[in-house]
Amino acid sequence: MGSLFLNDMAQKLEEEKEIPALLETKQDGPVINELVGLMTTAVSSKLPESVSHAIYQGPGNGMKFEAGLPMPQILQPTDVIVKVLKTTICGTDLHILRGNVSTCAERRRIGHEGIGEIIEVGRDVKERQVGQRILVSCITACGKCVECEEKFYGHCEDGGWLLGNEIDGMQGTFARIPHADYSTYIVPPQVWNTDVEDGLVMCSDILPTGLELGLLDGGIKSGMTIAIVGVGPVGLAALVSTSMFTPKTLFVIDTNDHRLEVCQQLGKLPGLENTEIHLIDNKDGDAVEQVMKLTKNRGVDLVIEAIGIPAGWYICQDIVRAGGHIAMLGVHGKPATIALEKMWFRNFRLTAGVMHGYTIAGIMEKVIQGEVKPNCLISHKMPMSQMEKAYDMFQNAGMHKALKILIVNDIC
Repeated sequence: MGSLFLNDMAQKLEEEKEIPALLETKQDGPVINELVGLMTTAVSSKLPESVSHAIYQGPGNGMKFEAGLPMPQILQPTDVIVKVLKTTICGTDLHILRGNVSTCAERRRIGHEGIGEIIEVGRDVKERQVGQRILVSCITACGKCVECEEKFYGHCEDGGWLLGNEIDGMQGTFARIPHADYSTYIVPPQVWNTDVEDGLVMCSDILPTGLELGLLDGGIKSGMTIAIVGVGPVGLAALVSTSMFTPKTLFVIDTNDHRLEVCQQLGKLPGLENTEIHLIDNKDGDAVEQVMKLTKNRGVDLVIEAIGIPAGWYICQDIVRAGGHIAMLGVHGKPATIALEKMWFRNFRLTAGVMHGYTIAGIMEKVIQGEVKPNCLISHKMPMSQMEKAYDMFQNAGMHKALKILIVNDIC
Protein backbone atom coordinates (compact mmCIF):
# COMPACT_ATOMS: atom_id res chain seq x y z
CA MET A 1 0.00 0.00 0.00
CA GLY A 2 2.84 2.36 0.93
CA SER A 3 4.66 1.85 -2.34
CA LEU A 4 1.48 2.54 -4.33
CA PHE A 5 1.02 5.78 -2.37
CA LEU A 6 4.62 6.81 -3.01
CA ASN A 7 4.34 6.01 -6.70
CA ASP A 8 1.22 8.19 -6.89
CA MET A 9 3.10 10.97 -5.12
CA ALA A 10 6.10 10.65 -7.42
CA GLN A 11 3.86 10.93 -10.46
CA LYS A 12 2.21 14.07 -9.10
CA LEU A 13 5.60 15.58 -8.29
CA GLU A 14 6.75 14.94 -11.85
CA GLU A 15 3.57 16.60 -13.10
CA GLU A 16 4.15 19.49 -10.62
CA LYS A 17 0.66 19.08 -9.13
CA GLU A 18 -0.51 20.18 -5.69
CA ILE A 19 -0.23 17.42 -3.08
CA PRO A 20 -1.64 18.69 0.27
CA ALA A 21 -4.76 16.50 -0.07
CA LEU A 22 -2.67 13.35 -0.34
CA LEU A 23 -0.65 14.34 2.70
CA GLU A 24 -3.84 14.86 4.68
CA THR A 25 -5.25 11.44 3.72
CA LYS A 26 -2.14 9.42 4.50
CA GLN A 27 -0.71 9.60 8.01
CA ASP A 28 1.42 6.43 8.14
CA GLY A 29 4.72 7.48 9.77
CA PRO A 30 7.21 5.33 7.80
CA VAL A 31 5.50 6.15 4.52
CA ILE A 32 5.53 9.86 5.30
CA ASN A 33 9.22 9.69 6.21
CA GLU A 34 10.00 7.94 2.93
CA LEU A 35 7.80 10.45 1.16
CA VAL A 36 9.80 13.35 2.61
CA GLY A 37 12.95 11.85 1.14
CA LEU A 38 11.24 11.31 -2.20
CA MET A 39 9.88 14.84 -2.24
CA THR A 40 13.22 16.35 -1.27
CA THR A 41 14.94 14.58 -4.14
CA ALA A 42 12.18 15.42 -6.61
CA VAL A 43 12.00 19.10 -5.66
CA SER A 44 15.75 19.57 -5.32
CA SER A 45 16.32 18.23 -8.82
CA LYS A 46 14.41 21.23 -10.17
CA LEU A 47 16.14 23.90 -8.11
CA PRO A 48 18.40 26.57 -9.57
CA GLU A 49 22.12 26.26 -8.97
CA SER A 50 22.36 29.87 -7.80
CA VAL A 51 20.21 32.34 -5.90
CA SER A 52 19.68 36.09 -5.56
CA HIS A 53 19.90 37.92 -2.25
CA ALA A 54 20.30 41.28 -0.53
CA ILE A 55 23.96 41.54 0.50
CA TYR A 56 25.32 43.83 3.23
CA GLN A 57 28.28 45.74 1.77
CA GLY A 58 29.85 46.83 5.04
CA PRO A 59 29.30 49.81 7.39
CA GLY A 60 28.04 52.84 5.49
CA ASN A 61 28.22 51.10 2.10
CA GLY A 62 24.61 50.03 1.88
CA MET A 63 23.09 46.91 0.34
CA LYS A 64 23.21 45.39 -3.13
CA PHE A 65 20.83 42.78 -4.51
CA GLU A 66 23.13 40.24 -6.12
CA ALA A 67 22.47 37.24 -8.35
CA GLY A 68 24.61 34.15 -8.98
CA LEU A 69 25.14 33.34 -5.30
CA PRO A 70 25.59 29.75 -4.09
CA MET A 71 22.44 27.84 -3.18
CA PRO A 72 22.08 27.45 0.62
CA GLN A 73 22.71 23.91 1.88
CA ILE A 74 21.60 21.82 4.84
CA LEU A 75 24.39 22.24 7.40
CA GLN A 76 22.78 20.67 10.46
CA PRO A 77 20.25 17.82 10.63
CA THR A 78 17.66 20.17 12.19
CA ASP A 79 17.80 22.62 9.24
CA VAL A 80 15.34 23.15 6.44
CA ILE A 81 15.82 24.98 3.16
CA VAL A 82 12.98 27.24 2.03
CA LYS A 83 12.09 29.01 -1.13
CA VAL A 84 11.32 32.49 0.19
CA LEU A 85 7.86 33.57 -0.96
CA LYS A 86 7.42 36.80 1.00
CA THR A 87 9.78 38.85 3.11
CA THR A 88 10.11 42.43 4.31
CA ILE A 89 12.59 45.09 5.39
CA CYS A 90 13.06 45.98 9.04
CA GLY A 91 14.42 49.08 10.75
CA THR A 92 17.01 46.73 12.24
CA ASP A 93 18.31 46.11 8.72
CA LEU A 94 19.00 49.83 8.45
CA HIS A 95 20.92 49.67 11.73
CA ILE A 96 23.03 46.93 10.13
CA LEU A 97 23.75 49.05 7.06
CA ARG A 98 24.89 51.90 9.33
CA GLY A 99 27.33 49.59 11.09
CA ASN A 100 25.41 49.55 14.38
CA VAL A 101 25.22 45.74 14.63
CA SER A 102 28.74 44.47 15.27
CA THR A 103 27.75 40.79 14.99
CA CYS A 104 26.73 41.17 11.34
CA ALA A 105 29.67 40.61 9.00
CA GLU A 106 30.26 42.24 5.64
CA ARG A 107 28.78 40.21 2.73
CA ARG A 108 26.06 38.78 4.96
CA ARG A 109 22.80 37.85 3.25
CA ILE A 110 20.47 39.97 5.34
CA GLY A 111 16.80 39.78 6.35
CA HIS A 112 15.11 38.01 9.25
CA GLU A 113 11.39 37.94 8.42
CA GLY A 114 9.17 36.11 6.01
CA ILE A 115 7.23 33.13 4.73
CA GLY A 116 8.75 30.32 2.69
CA GLU A 117 7.96 26.96 1.16
CA ILE A 118 10.01 24.06 2.48
CA ILE A 119 11.99 22.40 -0.31
CA GLU A 120 14.39 20.29 1.76
CA VAL A 121 14.50 18.98 5.32
CA GLY A 122 17.35 17.76 7.50
CA ARG A 123 17.17 14.17 8.76
CA ASP A 124 16.32 15.20 12.35
CA VAL A 125 13.44 17.52 11.45
CA LYS A 126 10.29 15.89 12.84
CA GLU A 127 7.49 18.46 12.61
CA ARG A 128 8.05 20.01 9.19
CA GLN A 129 7.72 18.52 5.70
CA VAL A 130 8.61 19.44 2.14
CA GLY A 131 5.78 21.41 0.54
CA GLN A 132 4.60 23.14 3.70
CA ARG A 133 4.55 26.92 3.93
CA ILE A 134 6.05 28.27 7.11
CA LEU A 135 6.38 31.58 8.86
CA VAL A 136 9.98 32.01 9.98
CA SER A 137 10.56 33.64 13.36
CA CYS A 138 13.32 36.22 13.47
CA ILE A 139 14.52 34.33 16.56
CA THR A 140 16.04 30.86 16.24
CA ALA A 141 15.25 28.43 19.07
CA CYS A 142 16.69 24.95 19.60
CA GLY A 143 13.76 24.13 21.89
CA LYS A 144 15.91 22.07 24.26
CA CYS A 145 18.34 24.30 26.18
CA VAL A 146 17.69 25.87 29.58
CA GLU A 147 16.81 29.22 28.03
CA CYS A 148 14.30 27.65 25.64
CA GLU A 149 12.68 25.71 28.48
CA GLU A 150 11.99 29.11 30.06
CA LYS A 151 10.67 30.45 26.71
CA PHE A 152 13.65 32.81 26.72
CA TYR A 153 14.27 31.99 23.07
CA GLY A 154 16.11 35.19 22.30
CA HIS A 155 18.99 33.84 24.39
CA CYS A 156 18.88 30.25 23.13
CA GLU A 157 22.29 28.61 23.55
CA ASP A 158 22.32 27.63 19.87
CA GLY A 159 20.06 30.33 18.52
CA GLY A 160 18.76 33.81 19.28
CA TRP A 161 18.89 36.46 16.59
CA LEU A 162 20.90 34.62 13.97
CA LEU A 163 19.08 35.12 10.67
CA GLY A 164 20.39 38.03 8.66
CA ASN A 165 22.84 38.77 11.45
CA GLU A 166 25.22 35.95 12.37
CA ILE A 167 24.05 33.67 9.54
CA ASP A 168 22.49 34.31 6.14
CA GLY A 169 18.88 35.47 6.21
CA MET A 170 15.61 35.84 4.34
CA GLN A 171 15.82 38.73 1.84
CA GLY A 172 16.46 36.54 -1.17
CA THR A 173 15.11 33.65 -3.18
CA PHE A 174 16.19 30.78 -0.90
CA ALA A 175 17.33 30.49 2.73
CA ARG A 176 18.53 27.96 5.28
CA ILE A 177 16.48 27.92 8.48
CA PRO A 178 18.09 26.29 11.57
CA HIS A 179 16.11 24.40 14.22
CA ALA A 180 13.04 24.45 12.02
CA ASP A 181 10.83 22.47 14.39
CA TYR A 182 11.01 25.22 17.02
CA SER A 183 11.72 28.32 14.92
CA THR A 184 8.94 28.15 12.33
CA TYR A 185 5.13 28.10 12.28
CA ILE A 186 2.92 26.40 9.70
CA VAL A 187 0.90 28.71 7.45
CA PRO A 188 -2.43 26.92 6.77
CA PRO A 189 -3.25 26.36 3.07
CA GLN A 190 -6.56 28.23 3.31
CA VAL A 191 -4.72 31.55 3.64
CA TRP A 192 -2.06 30.97 0.96
CA ASN A 193 -1.80 33.83 -1.53
CA THR A 194 -4.27 36.02 0.38
CA ASP A 195 -4.10 39.32 2.21
CA VAL A 196 -4.19 37.30 5.43
CA GLU A 197 -0.94 35.61 4.45
CA ASP A 198 0.57 39.04 3.74
CA GLY A 199 -0.41 40.09 7.25
CA LEU A 200 1.16 36.98 8.74
CA VAL A 201 4.59 38.21 7.60
CA MET A 202 4.25 40.86 10.32
CA CYS A 203 4.25 38.00 12.85
CA SER A 204 7.91 37.17 12.17
CA ASP A 205 9.12 40.16 14.16
CA ILE A 206 7.35 43.46 14.63
CA LEU A 207 4.02 42.27 16.06
CA PRO A 208 5.54 39.95 18.69
CA THR A 209 8.26 42.52 19.37
CA GLY A 210 5.70 45.25 20.07
CA LEU A 211 3.59 42.92 22.18
CA GLU A 212 6.30 41.12 24.16
CA LEU A 213 8.90 43.84 24.72
CA GLY A 214 6.66 46.89 24.63
CA LEU A 215 3.52 45.76 26.44
CA LEU A 216 3.97 42.47 28.30
CA ASP A 217 7.47 43.28 29.59
CA GLY A 218 6.12 46.76 30.35
CA GLY A 219 3.47 45.35 32.68
CA ILE A 220 0.55 46.52 30.54
CA LYS A 221 -2.84 46.79 32.23
CA SER A 222 -6.18 48.04 31.02
CA GLY A 223 -6.70 51.76 31.59
CA MET A 224 -3.02 52.74 31.50
CA THR A 225 -1.55 55.83 29.91
CA ILE A 226 0.99 54.84 27.26
CA ALA A 227 3.49 56.80 25.21
CA ILE A 228 5.16 55.39 22.10
CA VAL A 229 8.34 57.26 21.20
CA GLY A 230 8.83 56.70 17.47
CA VAL A 231 5.98 55.30 15.39
CA GLY A 232 7.83 53.64 12.57
CA PRO A 233 6.68 50.09 11.79
CA VAL A 234 7.63 48.54 15.15
CA GLY A 235 6.15 51.47 17.08
CA LEU A 236 2.96 51.15 15.04
CA ALA A 237 2.95 47.42 15.75
CA ALA A 238 3.07 48.21 19.47
CA LEU A 239 0.17 50.60 18.96
CA VAL A 240 -1.86 47.90 17.18
CA SER A 241 -1.18 45.53 20.07
CA THR A 242 -2.42 48.06 22.63
CA SER A 243 -5.90 47.50 21.21
CA MET A 244 -5.99 44.21 23.13
CA PHE A 245 -5.62 46.09 26.44
CA THR A 246 -7.88 49.16 26.06
CA PRO A 247 -5.51 51.91 27.27
CA LYS A 248 -6.95 55.11 28.69
CA THR A 249 -4.63 57.47 26.81
CA LEU A 250 -2.04 57.09 24.05
CA PHE A 251 0.69 59.61 23.27
CA VAL A 252 2.36 58.90 19.92
CA ILE A 253 5.56 60.84 19.31
CA ASP A 254 7.28 61.32 15.94
CA THR A 255 8.46 63.93 13.46
CA ASN A 256 6.91 62.21 10.43
CA ASP A 257 3.52 63.66 9.50
CA HIS A 258 2.41 60.56 7.61
CA ARG A 259 3.15 58.23 10.53
CA LEU A 260 1.21 60.47 12.89
CA GLU A 261 -1.71 60.44 10.46
CA VAL A 262 -1.60 56.63 10.41
CA CYS A 263 -1.74 56.63 14.21
CA GLN A 264 -4.89 58.73 14.04
CA GLN A 265 -6.45 56.18 11.68
CA LEU A 266 -5.42 53.28 13.92
CA GLY A 267 -7.40 54.89 16.70
CA LYS A 268 -10.47 53.39 15.00
CA LEU A 269 -9.31 49.84 15.71
CA PRO A 270 -11.59 47.74 17.95
CA GLY A 271 -10.33 48.20 21.50
CA LEU A 272 -9.20 51.78 20.95
CA GLU A 273 -12.61 53.38 20.38
CA ASN A 274 -12.61 54.93 23.84
CA THR A 275 -8.88 55.66 24.00
CA GLU A 276 -7.81 59.30 23.93
CA ILE A 277 -5.01 59.60 21.36
CA HIS A 278 -2.63 62.57 21.31
CA LEU A 279 -0.41 63.08 18.25
CA ILE A 280 2.85 64.63 19.45
CA ASP A 281 4.81 66.26 16.63
CA ASN A 282 8.41 66.55 17.78
CA LYS A 283 9.80 68.58 14.87
CA ASP A 284 10.56 71.42 17.28
CA GLY A 285 12.04 69.12 19.90
CA ASP A 286 9.34 69.91 22.46
CA ALA A 287 7.73 66.47 22.84
CA VAL A 288 8.55 66.33 26.56
CA GLU A 289 6.91 69.68 27.21
CA GLN A 290 3.80 68.67 25.26
CA VAL A 291 3.37 65.35 27.09
CA MET A 292 4.01 66.80 30.54
CA LYS A 293 1.50 69.59 29.92
CA LEU A 294 -1.16 67.09 28.83
CA THR A 295 -0.51 64.90 31.88
CA LYS A 296 -0.42 67.89 34.26
CA ASN A 297 3.24 67.11 34.98
CA ARG A 298 2.46 63.62 36.23
CA GLY A 299 4.05 61.74 33.32
CA VAL A 300 3.08 58.46 31.66
CA ASP A 301 2.54 54.98 33.11
CA LEU A 302 4.31 53.08 30.33
CA VAL A 303 6.76 54.61 27.84
CA ILE A 304 7.80 52.51 24.84
CA GLU A 305 11.03 53.52 23.09
CA ALA A 306 10.87 52.40 19.45
CA ILE A 307 13.52 54.44 17.65
CA GLY A 308 16.89 53.09 18.71
CA ILE A 309 18.76 56.38 19.07
CA PRO A 310 19.81 58.33 22.18
CA ALA A 311 17.20 61.05 21.56
CA GLY A 312 14.48 58.45 21.99
CA TRP A 313 15.82 57.40 25.37
CA TYR A 314 16.09 60.99 26.58
CA ILE A 315 12.42 61.60 25.84
CA CYS A 316 11.49 58.40 27.67
CA GLN A 317 13.31 59.21 30.88
CA ASP A 318 11.82 62.68 30.96
CA ILE A 319 8.16 61.65 30.56
CA VAL A 320 7.89 58.44 32.61
CA ARG A 321 5.93 58.99 35.79
CA ALA A 322 7.15 58.08 39.26
CA GLY A 323 6.58 54.34 39.55
CA GLY A 324 6.23 54.01 35.77
CA HIS A 325 7.94 51.76 33.29
CA ILE A 326 10.21 52.32 30.27
CA ALA A 327 10.25 49.47 27.74
CA MET A 328 12.94 49.56 25.08
CA LEU A 329 12.24 48.17 21.59
CA GLY A 330 14.81 50.14 19.62
CA VAL A 331 18.09 48.59 18.46
CA HIS A 332 20.73 50.90 19.90
CA GLY A 333 24.16 51.22 18.34
CA LYS A 334 25.37 54.22 20.32
CA PRO A 335 25.60 54.90 24.07
CA ALA A 336 23.08 57.07 25.89
CA THR A 337 23.19 58.51 29.39
CA ILE A 338 20.81 57.68 32.20
CA ALA A 339 20.32 60.90 34.15
CA LEU A 340 20.67 59.20 37.52
CA GLU A 341 20.65 62.52 39.34
CA LYS A 342 17.00 62.83 38.23
CA MET A 343 16.00 59.18 37.93
CA TRP A 344 17.30 57.50 41.07
CA PHE A 345 14.30 58.57 43.19
CA ARG A 346 11.70 58.02 40.44
CA ASN A 347 11.07 54.36 41.36
CA PHE A 348 10.79 53.58 37.66
CA ARG A 349 11.41 50.23 35.97
CA LEU A 350 13.39 49.64 32.79
CA THR A 351 13.24 46.62 30.48
CA ALA A 352 15.12 46.06 27.24
CA GLY A 353 16.26 43.24 25.02
CA VAL A 354 15.41 41.05 22.05
CA MET A 355 12.02 39.52 21.57
CA HIS A 356 11.57 35.79 22.16
CA GLY A 357 8.64 34.81 19.98
CA TYR A 358 6.56 33.01 22.59
CA THR A 359 3.52 35.00 21.40
CA ILE A 360 3.90 34.24 17.67
CA ALA A 361 1.52 31.27 17.49
CA GLY A 362 -1.19 33.18 19.38
CA ILE A 363 -0.83 36.30 17.25
CA MET A 364 -0.94 34.24 14.05
CA GLU A 365 -4.21 32.69 15.17
CA LYS A 366 -5.68 36.12 15.89
CA VAL A 367 -4.59 37.34 12.45
CA ILE A 368 -6.08 34.28 10.74
CA GLN A 369 -9.34 34.73 12.66
CA GLY A 370 -9.46 38.43 11.80
CA GLU A 371 -9.13 39.60 15.42
CA VAL A 372 -5.83 41.40 14.71
CA LYS A 373 -5.45 43.21 11.38
CA PRO A 374 -1.77 43.93 10.74
CA ASN A 375 -2.13 44.78 7.04
CA CYS A 376 -2.46 48.42 8.08
CA LEU A 377 1.29 48.24 8.73
CA ILE A 378 2.01 47.40 5.07
CA SER A 379 2.29 50.50 2.89
CA HIS A 380 3.79 48.95 -0.25
CA LYS A 381 3.95 45.55 -1.94
CA MET A 382 6.88 45.14 -4.32
CA PRO A 383 8.58 42.38 -6.35
CA MET A 384 11.83 40.96 -5.03
CA SER A 385 13.57 41.94 -8.26
CA GLN A 386 13.14 45.55 -7.09
CA MET A 387 14.77 44.97 -3.70
CA GLU A 388 17.21 47.88 -4.08
CA LYS A 389 14.37 50.26 -4.93
CA ALA A 390 12.43 48.96 -1.92
CA TYR A 391 15.41 49.69 0.34
CA ASP A 392 15.70 53.20 -1.05
CA MET A 393 12.02 53.80 -0.33
CA PHE A 394 12.29 52.38 3.18
CA GLN A 395 15.35 54.48 3.95
CA ASN A 396 13.50 57.57 2.72
CA ALA A 397 10.21 56.66 4.36
CA GLY A 398 8.98 60.21 4.78
CA MET A 399 9.29 60.96 1.08
CA HIS A 400 7.53 57.75 0.04
CA LYS A 401 5.11 57.44 2.98
CA ALA A 402 6.60 54.01 3.57
CA LEU A 403 5.83 51.75 6.51
CA LYS A 404 6.47 48.03 6.08
CA ILE A 405 7.29 47.09 2.49
CA LEU A 406 6.19 43.56 1.62
CA ILE A 407 8.61 41.90 -0.82
CA VAL A 408 7.19 39.11 -3.00
CA ASN A 409 9.41 36.61 -4.83
CA ASP A 410 8.95 37.20 -8.56
CA ILE A 411 12.28 35.65 -9.53
CA CYS A 412 11.62 31.92 -9.19
